[in-house]
Amino acid sequence: MFSPSAVYGTSAVVYALALVVLVTRLRGMANERRRYCYPVVAVLVVSMLCSVLVTAGIGQIPVNGAEVDVPGLIDDLITYPVLWGVAVMLAGVSRRTLAALAAIPVTQVLAFQVASVIGGLVGLVGLLVVVGGHGVIAYLLLGPIWADARDVPAKQRLLHWKSRNLLLFLVGMLIAFAVLSLFGLFDSFVVVALGQYVDVLIRVGVASFLFANVESIAVGTLDGMPDDRSGALTETTGAD
Repeated sequence: MFSPSAVYGTSAVVYALALVVLVTRLRGMANERRRYCYPVVAVLVVSMLCSVLVTAGIGQIPVNGAEVDVPGLIDDLITYPVLWGVAVMLAGVSRRTLAALAAIPVTQVLAFQVASVIGGLVGLVGLLVVVGGHGVIAYLLLGPIWADARDVPAKQRLLHWKSRNLLLFLVGMLIAFAVLSLFGLFDSFVVVALGQYVDVLIRVGVASFLFANVESIAVGTLDGMPDDRSGALTETTGAD
């Protein structure tokens, strides 16, 4: 059986290979599209470096009888606000809305870390924050943010719709696994292996999906918004 360090090392290699492919795709891409791609590329860089640190045994700190994975915590604190932020940027929302939504996954990550270290009633509250936060994100994306997305070009709106659904599913799956793991339903190796699999799937999967559909992002507009909003949705989609 592979050791946990080997699992993290494999993740680092996958991130590195994905970076080579995606950075190559950036060449010749319009600047309006690059601004959406740079953040997800940065996520892969951070995830790769943090995986290397964990592989080397750096950054694990014992706290209250548990072990805090500092590189993994930093990785999550950067990854999830950025990925949700990119999905929301595609909807053409205001910076205030973007900042408000990005703050939710930061709160979720910190709450889960508290739950895993402290346990008891405080841990239960932390888990409720994690699960409830995902519900709040779903409400915002399916409600106010989806309404704002009506003002962006039809293809970009459809890309936002697909991106948000992909993230809602993958992050929801990760939350379910993480919560179950706290109740001791999996052994330590399964927690590491399956956790890393889902982490890689989210980071590489979302980045690859965005790059594969980057032509759907509007070009020659300000912040991805059409110059003439009255004609933004002359094309219909099946996203409603």
